[in-house]
Amino acid sequence: MNKKVETNSLDYILDQVQNIETRSGIAELGTIMMNALMSKEREIFLREETENKANGFYQRKLASALGSMGLSVPRDRNSSFRPSIIPDPYKRMDPSFEDLLVNLILQSYSPNKIKGLLRRMNLPYSIDEVNEIKEDLFLKAQELKAKQLPENSLSIFIDAYKTDLKDIDTGRVKKAVIYTIIGIDLSGHKDVYGYYIFFGSETKEDWLSIFNDLISRGLKRIALIVSDDFPGLDKAVGALFPKSHHQLCFIHLQRNVRRNMAKPDAKIFNGQLSIIRKLDDFEQALSKFEKLCEKFSSKYKSFIPYLLSKKDLYFNFIHFPEPIRKHIYTTNIVENFNSRLEVSRVNSGGYFQSTKTADVAIYIIINNLNQNKWKNPIPAFREAQYEINQMFNLKFEGVLNDNNSKTKTQLS
Repeated sequence: MNKKVETNSLDYILDQVQNIETRSGIAELGTIMMNALMSKEREIFLREETENKANGFYQRKLASALGSMGLSVPRDRNSSFRPSIIPDPYKRMDPSFEDLLVNLILQSYSPNKIKGLLRRMNLPYSIDEVNEIKEDLFLKAQELKAKQLPENSLSIFIDAYKTDLKDIDTGRVKKAVIYTIIGIDLSGHKDVYGYYIFFGSETKEDWLSIFNDLISRGLKRIALIVSDDFPGLDKAVGALFPKSHHQLCFIHLQRNVRRNMAKPDAKIFNGQLSIIRKLDDFEQALSKFEKLCEKFSSKYKSFIPYLLSKKDLYFNFIHFPEPIRKHIYTTNIVENFNSRLEVSRVNSGGYFQSTKTADVAIYIIINNLNQNKWKNPIPAFREAQYEINQMFNLKFEGVLNDNNSKTKTQLS
């Protein structure tokens, strides 16, 4: 008889993420939580050691079932402090602590379960001190939401993640939307510019609120805004970023074709779309798209007119240098971010326990990305850096920095 797998066990959690791009993300999130726990333990220790002080950190690799963890272990000036949560050198982490750590990250343990595990493991934390760590992360999340943004951005990517979230005012689990805005600056660095949590469904008013917040925090000029076809978004873009190009996700276009056309027709249509996507001229791409639509217009009398009504928004990425186009024609970057949120939601019992819990989960994901995958700029941007800068100046200033003939004028 097969043994039932507990949904909050380490094996179950790792199994949940094994086919997701974020498979290594659990170890990275664990590293962040471990470092926070160790720093808090030193803070607690020094409260009693008034003549002693913090003295930086040393680096240590720790093997665990989560993966290899690169830790920053805190030190004290008197060399009398050692974090209780790390094993002796050359030993692996205790399995029960791995279970605790994963569940702290994914917010799926109740306070009583966490308290019981802390007691059984003889760790020097009270539940209040664990909550204090989470409160520290929450405050950092609030700082992140209010941070100053770059004045200029090459592109931003927008997506809406639908989830269930507990409203602490009513005690009820409600439908909610988390909008995430990821930006790529002119040098190719990725960052989360903002995230916004709203109860209910998507509304047109949300977009004006989101864009006004981005503007208030310093973002003024965006060459390209990439999104799905959200109601009201195109009008918000036109009103607040009138010089920005708006690109509808090309991958979503192809998915839409598969949903609305018979399988043989969809295969032909998407095959031609893939060819059109590789063209270097925007007007040529638009012309070929119109001719492709005409071939199917009599068969799909509602769907084809819909596609044609959006035709100017499907190929705006072609205006940009060829080396960076594959990074800006789809919202995959923000969908991958949302897949990390989905891992947290699933392993939190199917919903986030509060907006604060969602804030902490999102902050940990962002911190993880900024320290790892997003630490360096996209290499393709270095190749096209000169052309990017010239195109941006031409689009927003109407002038070039010099008369170099390499500069394209398509963005104007």
